[in-house]
Amino acid sequence: MFIEKIKKCFLTVAILVFIQSLFLNQVLAATFPDIGYSPPSNWSESKFVLSQDYPQQKPEAENAPWMNIDFRTSPREYLMAVLNYSYEGSLENDFAVQKNTVRKWFHAPWLHWGNNGREFVHGLTRERSSRPFELSPQQSQQYRNYAIGFYNSAGGFTLGQVWSKPDKPDVEKAKFPEGTVSYKLLFTTAPVSEVPYLDGSPEWVADIDRSGNVDTIQATKVRLLQIDVAVRDGRSKASGWVFGTFQYDSSVQADSPWKRVRPLTLMWGNDPDLTQSMYDTGQRPKESWIDSDAPIVKYRSNPPAGINPPKTLGWAGRGNGPVDNPVSSCLSCHLTAQIPASSPMIPPATLSENLKLRWFRNLAMGEAFDPSAKTLDFSLQLGVGIQNLQEFQSFVRNQGGVRIIEESRSRLFISPLERLPERRDNLPIQQYRFSRDPEE
Repeated sequence: MFIEKIKKCFLTVAILVFIQSLFLNQVLAATFPDIGYSPPSNWSESKFVLSQDYPQQKPEAENAPWMNIDFRTSPREYLMAVLNYSYEGSLENDFAVQKNTVRKWFHAPWLHWGNNGREFVHGLTRERSSRPFELSPQQSQQYRNYAIGFYNSAGGFTLGQVWSKPDKPDVEKAKFPEGTVSYKLLFTTAPVSEVPYLDGSPEWVADIDRSGNVDTIQATKVRLLQIDVAVRDGRSKASGWVFGTFQYDSSVQADSPWKRVRPLTLMWGNDPDLTQSMYDTGQRPKESWIDSDAPIVKYRSNPPAGINPPKTLGWAGRGNGPVDNPVSSCLSCHLTAQIPASSPMIPPATLSENLKLRWFRNLAMGEAFDPSAKTLDFSLQLGVGIQNLQEFQSFVRNQGGVRIIEESRSRLFISPLERLPERRDNLPIQQYRFSRDPEE
């Protein structure tokens, strides 16, 4: 028995050394993991591949079609120009963007780590869940949502600069150039029976439950609900960014289900003085546009009797998406992207209206949310990735980096599926965790 324990101990140490050396080799090779766990060995379909061949030189400025459109007076046209640009060459490849022959797109690294890290089929990560009746009057329960984001070459250049030393990201390099575009596809587990405007929505297979069974994974579908876009556009004097959202709408006529999306909101500022009380007396945001004909807007503004969804998309009528937290806004959440994350992503409910306005400032380009922090230039994907790396490094130092579990008497194996304990106290500096669902 003693000899067997010694053998097991040596095997455990050998596995730990192998895993840590594997990570070191990835660091030295300047590569990042696609996912953080092993798919079923008998999976024969395609798998997610991280697009990480980041440009080494800042790309030349493109002749962007949206730059000829005034987003304040023509928000719908602006949004459609950005969406068409984002779709081109990727829609044909089911958004496996490394196959795009029209233009390069890139993923942010280090979103594979943790309990809500990338699933292996499409690389989806967990988003905020939709509470009952947020999406429709038929929605009787809470549903999970998942997403994947992409950056064009201008944004990919910045990702590569920040992560040029994969074990030590340089937040000083988090400065996205003019023309950067990021877009995100958001999918929901809500069924069409409870959200009727999702009828015909594109569906993806996704391993959201880490089942390990091929048949179960193939039967697990998520459907497109929302698309977010962010554009570095210097004409937005408030922040240098324009944020927009689409919602899937089955009534939209298009030649592809992916194009049955309706421009929903556009934001170029946070209306820093507007409170909920002011909205209730009739004042409206001046730096947000919202399509009043969108299904989610019509529903929330006039719900059936006895059903009480959020009255607006964002706080005091600001721009936001169907999945997003109604106490915030698109720009509000993203302006908290900083290291260290000294403030939460959304204003605490206990604050007065005037104190909540701190989350709705129009920050200058390069200005961090907190003076003692370094801005990540509105990129929450950078923030999540950096915190994930910090947690991994702390886990390596404190617990060996991996969990070793005896599956049977014949072998030991590494279990990335085991739910890890919360490790907030292990971050180098006490921080709030960037979370798409801070209420859970």
